Amino acid sequence: MDIDLLKTFLTVARLKSFTLAAKELQMTQPALSKRIKRLETLVDSQLFDRVGSHVAVTEAGQLLRQQAPQIISDIEDTVQNIRDLSGKVSGELHIGTSHYIGLHLLPNYLEQYVDTFEQVDVNIEFIDSELAYERVLSGDLELALLTFPPQKDPRLEHELIWKERLAIVCHQDYDLAHEEEPLKQLQHYPCILPPAHTFPRELFEVQLANAGVSLGKVKTANYLEVIAKLVACKMGWTLLPTRLLTKPLVSLSSKQFLSDRDMGIIYRTNKTLSNASQELVKLLKSEKNI
Repeated sequence: MDIDLLKTFLTVARLKSFTLAAKELQMTQPALSKRIKRLETLVDSQLFDRVGSHVAVTEAGQLLRQQAPQIISDIEDTVQNIRDLSGKVSGELHIGTSHYIGLHLLPNYLEQYVDTFEQVDVNIEFIDSELAYERVLSGDLELALLTFPPQKDPRLEHELIWKERLAIVCHQDYDLAHEEEPLKQLQHYPCILPPAHTFPRELFEVQLANAGVSLGKVKTANYLEVIAKLVACKMGWTLLPTRLLTKPLVSLSSKQFLSDRDMGIIYRTNKTLSNASQELVKLLKSEKNI
């Protein structure tokens, strides 16, 4: 079966719209409709009920939606395994990375990898750590680079590459910075943290609880770089990697006050990595910063 048909089907099922799916896949809507029609002919079942501008997945479509990701993964793995028999490092390398790692840590290795393995087509997807975790588990991504969650899933290998020191920070002229014992006054000032139910937020909450810090008002922002900018505008205090600690931000905590955060590579325990992925893992582990 043509996996492009399955990928098109999954996109429509996720977006519940032929129009939005065609836009995301960068193809015309008639071309997308032909793909879906061809797939429906192959499985001899209607996969979508059209309701105005929206679509609903039929019972047959629900079954295909459950099994399609594994079918795609099995086909792609088989093709890659055949290519890897030659020992060559080639093909496509599709990885997910958190925004922070992709911006600050991965570039140190990426140029070297691309120069060394010119026959590998590297595709990088910037996504939140928790989503990358799910997509590696589902087989949609072969590996990902992210902040490790407090509770690691045993179905995944976790290769520790980076340990990074965290600090409690605020603007140097913020009232909190001039408190006699600022760490004991944190709950009286607003805190800016990543959104709830994200790996960084869970990690930060554990760190603060272990340090005996109680939170007062909590504001949220999506990326650490954005949080740093908001704190630089005197909107509150936060936890940041010391890499982002630049003027006018100052640290309120000692090196021993918080533990490091762990970041690295994840991939499925029951899957043999492609040659391209193995070489990336090898490169990262050879120069890991812990």
